[in-house]
Amino acid sequence: MQLKDIAEYAIERISSENVSLENYITTDNLLPDKQGRTIAVNLPPQKCTLTRYTVGDILIANIRPYLKKIWMADTDGGASNDVLVFRAKEGYSSKYLYAVLLQDTFYNWVMKAPRGSQMPRGDKNHIMHFSIVDIGASRDNIGELLSNLDRKIALNRQINANLEVLARQLYDYWFVQFDFPDANGKPYKSSGGKMVYNPQLKREIPEGWNYLTTDKITNVITGKEDANFSVPDGKYPFFTCSRENLRCNISAFSGKAILIAGNGEFNVKHYTGEFNAYQRTYVLIPNDKKFYGVLYFAAHNKIDLFKAQSNGSIIKFITKGDVENIGVFDCQTPYLYKYLNTLIETIELNEHEITSLTRQRDELLPLLMNGQVTIE
Repeated sequence: MQLKDIAEYAIERISSENVSLENYITTDNLLPDKQGRTIAVNLPPQKCTLTRYTVGDILIANIRPYLKKIWMADTDGGASNDVLVFRAKEGYSSKYLYAVLLQDTFYNWVMKAPRGSQMPRGDKNHIMHFSIVDIGASRDNIGELLSNLDRKIALNRQINANLEVLARQLYDYWFVQFDFPDANGKPYKSSGGKMVYNPQLKREIPEGWNYLTTDKITNVITGKEDANFSVPDGKYPFFTCSRENLRCNISAFSGKAILIAGNGEFNVKHYTGEFNAYQRTYVLIPNDKKFYGVLYFAAHNKIDLFKAQSNGSIIKFITKGDVENIGVFDCQTPYLYKYLNTLIETIELNEHEITSLTRQRDELLPLLMNGQVTIE
């Protein structure tokens, strides 16, 4: 049995004027490594026709298919021409088709006959000849299991996104606007809390607070420095300055760290565990773990400034000195640090569960799809 026996390409068209950011899909807002999709940033600049997709269709980015960008639609909308829209044929469920297209062997098949070298695309005719093991009646149960796992993974990601927004708002209220809860539970500055002038910042800050730059609370390490670790290439998660994991000049680290990409998109990430770092990835491990949360959000607040003031004419970058000058406040209210750190720890626990569920899904998938394991 082949893919063409259970699926077909959607061919209906829809005008770009009839889609919104929420239901417009391009290769850019489909996420790599089977992570689904995010909301589009821009609509087509000019009126055009798009491929119309409906609930249950499976959308796959057809530029660089090895990135494994796939999403099962939960709404109707329009997709750009570089997105393939698969629809299950009568007698086959969308969830089962999703499980079929989720397999790594599918993407390996697509890359056996790519069109183009620098920006390879899958050949639509070749794709439809992907071989499928006929597993009979259990296919619907398999589709349901894989769909449930993906829903749980997506739910954890949504929870983390909401927690991140909440934590950033609290950081802004407490450490930027200084409206943290006072002894009576009221916003400190708005309720008349005592402020003193800080000559370094040239502004008033709460009485008893001190301003510290990053170099006072942590050593800023980069991936090109010897960290006295030796790990096999690819054993641990790898962090670079871009979304593509290009491996070069890496060093290994472990612990609870904040990672700042020193060029490209200037991403900031908090991470617990062992990892490899690219030579222009800055690794911050605070000497006092209470600063973990505030340093993470302080770094985020600097990103826009880094982008505006970064050095370099072609490849923008920030220096180690830029990172060392990120500032945090040392305050006399431990609760503020503890609450932010607790939110981040919850996010990290969810991320570990996402990693575990994803691994289980990917390990189970080939066993289920070739009939070695069945679900009654």
